[in-house]
Amino acid sequence: MIVLGLVLLVAAAVIALVGVLSNLGSSHLLTRGFEIFGYHITGSTGRLLLIGVILGAAAMLGLNLLLAGLGRGIKRRVSTRRQLKADQKENKRLAAERDRLAHQLDDERSTKPSAAADHNGTGSAQAGARRAGTQYDPPPPVTAPAPGGPALNGHPDPSASPIKEGK
Repeated sequence: MIVLGLVLLVAAAVIALVGVLSNLGSSHLLTRGFEIFGYHITGSTGRLLLIGVILGAAAMLGLNLLLAGLGRGIKRRVSTRRQLKADQKENKRLAAERDRLAHQLDDERSTKPSAAADHNGTGSAQAGARRAGTQYDPPPPVTAPAPGGPALNGHPDPSASPIKEGK
């Protein structure tokens, strides 16, 4: 594809060069001049052909850049869309696997009741919390700090300080 493009480009350049060179001289003068955007153009038909070739090349370059930019954007969007679909498919597969394992765990727990859970009476609360998707942790016992010992957050209790201030 690249070789074919190069061959066509070289052929177009040769034809343009031959056209410009064969139409130069006094025998190929334009009978009257013309104006483009306020510029008066006079000369031969070869000069007019050269201007046309330059404008055509600039137009092709601009079109090529435009299409290349659009192509990259389209490729990026297609790639992103494919990745999104693959991620969604993987998420569905993982969610199904998670649900299957959760049901399998619930089935195993319901067929083997824990002796320790039944002994302290928290078995039904723990099983209900697990089925709801939460972890059951009983609250820690609340105890008052010992006098003269550390208070909250490991800081000593200022009222229990053994140092007395002098008057």
